[in-house]
Amino acid sequence: MSQFVISTAALIAFVCTGVYLHAVFRLHGIIVTERPEWVNVRGALDFLYTGFPRAANPSVGAEVVKVAFSSRARQLTSLAAARYVRHIRFCLPLGVVGYLVLVVASSQGGA
Repeated sequence: MSQFVISTAALIAFVCTGVYLHAVFRLHGIIVTERPEWVNVRGALDFLYTGFPRAANPSVGAEVVKVAFSSRARQLTSLAAARYVRHIRFCLPLGVVGYLVLVVASSQGGA
């Protein structure tokens, strides 16, 4: 693979990761305000995340992503919620593709 493709994939993956994480944290805040029962989940390893923001817990983050990719996202009344849902729906798949290109490139000895 060419160096341009690898550099572009890395840039896309890293930018998408930042935008995705920002959107997950912001959408979590909106969901907690409007529908707290949607993200009120407890996992077996919750004690490991004591002291972290609630959205940093993988169980809660997964619930936020589930809301973003489901029809429940339309039930949120905040205008910002729709923007963060779009960011998650766009950046999660695009970032995964970017990271997959990096993995394939490194397995071929291109990176």
